[in-house]
Amino acid sequence: MPSPTIGPVKVTRIYLTRHGQTVTNKEGRFCGHAETRLTPLGEEQARALGRRLTAEKFDACYTSGLGRAVETAALIAGERRLRSFADPDLRELHYGEWELEKESAIRRRSPEQFALMRAEDPAWRPPGGETVGEVRARTAAAFERIVAAEPGHRVLVVSHGTAINCLLSALLGMPESHVFRIDVANCGLTEIEVRSGRVSFVRINETAHLAALR
Repeated sequence: MPSPTIGPVKVTRIYLTRHGQTVTNKEGRFCGHAETRLTPLGEEQARALGRRLTAEKFDACYTSGLGRAVETAALIAGERRLRSFADPDLRELHYGEWELEKESAIRRRSPEQFALMRAEDPAWRPPGGETVGEVRARTAAAFERIVAAEPGHRVLVVSHGTAINCLLSALLGMPESHVFRIDVANCGLTEIEVRSGRVSFVRINETAHLAALR
């Protein structure tokens, strides 16, 4: 009896990055769902990552829909015309009443909640905002949707610092108390391979392309 024909395995590659430096990053403010703009350095970071990825033939681009992520994606893509999609589940953690407040002010005004955040306590929730558990759930759902929609494709995904921390910790099976154990630099590159449903990491937070900008 002849052996059944087995087709090639479709490998999806996700090129995940955080947006470039923003005004609120530079000022030390919490910025989740609020809008902010890229600094000149942030624009250069995005262009540098675009040069790093010049040889990659992307099939699509997904962003959170927030301006800083959309602009970063456009600078990375350069002249390439990509199918582009906005997924709000890729947005940053919503900081509620902390939005656009300086960290120094929150430390003084809400010392208990600030201490919970620094301790990576899963119970931490900024007033009116989200927990890291909630962000892990929605970013993981977004990741699954992207992989399902782009079998065998190369996909650029631009999201946000804590959102990426949450996604990576979920994919790696890390507990919610260890969400912030991975550095996520502005325009740092994480490459993820998905083969037959199995997730593998090729690189995490690669920043060599940013060295000349430091």
